[in-house]
Amino acid sequence: MKKPGLRFQMVTSMFIIILLPLLLFSIFIGTSYSNNAPADKAYTGMIPVVILVSLPLICCTIWMTRTITRKILLPLRELTLAAEQIVQGNMDCPITYRANDEMGQFSTVFELMRTRLLESKVNQDAYEQARNELIASISHDLRTPLSSIRGYVEGLQDGVAQDRVKFERYLSIIRDKTDKLNDLIEDLFRFSELESGQLQMNYEEIECDLLLESIVRPLEYEFAEGRARLSVVRPFPSGRVRADAVRLTQVFNNLVGNATKYAGEEAHITIAASRTGKRLNVSVSDNGTEIAPEHLPHLFERFYRGDKSRSSQWGGAGLGLAICKYIIEAHGGDIGVHTLPGAGNVFFFSLPLTS
Repeated sequence: MKKPGLRFQMVTSMFIIILLPLLLFSIFIGTSYSNNAPADKAYTGMIPVVILVSLPLICCTIWMTRTITRKILLPLRELTLAAEQIVQGNMDCPITYRANDEMGQFSTVFELMRTRLLESKVNQDAYEQARNELIASISHDLRTPLSSIRGYVEGLQDGVAQDRVKFERYLSIIRDKTDKLNDLIEDLFRFSELESGQLQMNYEEIECDLLLESIVRPLEYEFAEGRARLSVVRPFPSGRVRADAVRLTQVFNNLVGNATKYAGEEAHITIAASRTGKRLNVSVSDNGTEIAPEHLPHLFERFYRGDKSRSSQWGGAGLGLAICKYIIEAHGGDIGVHTLPGAGNVFFFSLPLTS
């Protein structure tokens, strides 16, 4: 008799029947029967469920991938390209990505940095251009009066100016050209001190009326000898100011000199002072041609010469007003300019009073 044991029977290619003998104390008592048909049917029935569950997951994965690409990878790529352009010196690469998230904030900060770098580069380029123009201008301004002085000196040596009147005129022209050279050299020297931080101030407390009187009195003497007129509005306000009288004299000389130079021989310059609270206000007005509005914001910048035709005619390095601004601000004051329609220009500054 064949010993009962585990048997398999292939019914079809899809199902397997399993026959398992049941023994009790080695005595055959029956057979356990099983097939995989129910499990296979269950597996087959789960396929639609798996598909239904997987589809949303797949869609969610695709959506998340697109979101990550759009929110992170694309902005990072734009920032990387912009950074590469900046490294190469090209600042004209605006960041267009905007969003209310971390990447959006980072892009905004990056764009602000790019804008500041671009402004700095533009300012630096303008500074370099102005400096180059200054060098060319100084070369011209030095060569022209020197050539003129040499010509008149040679004329005197050759006996061209035989009569006293012509001789005096030649000497007057030489002196005028020498004064222009001296003014130019003084501006360059002061600007050099300013740039190196060596423009020293010697402050002392002084009465406003005494300070202003000591400054304008020599100017009145100078104007008494020429055709230009200088009017001084008196009395001066009371109070005390902490100031460097020598440096403030330079400011007055520069403002009055500019006004006289550009207003012409018929210039009428007016100096006035007033007190407002704890501020001393001073103005220097002229009856010259009004300064064009586009030049007003830049007049106190270094190397700025405004109207090129007038600058070429009168020379100068475009440093005088910049030096004035530095001196006044070193005193804790403010300086500015405005025009009077049909009446000229007004340069003004204010200083804090100590009492």
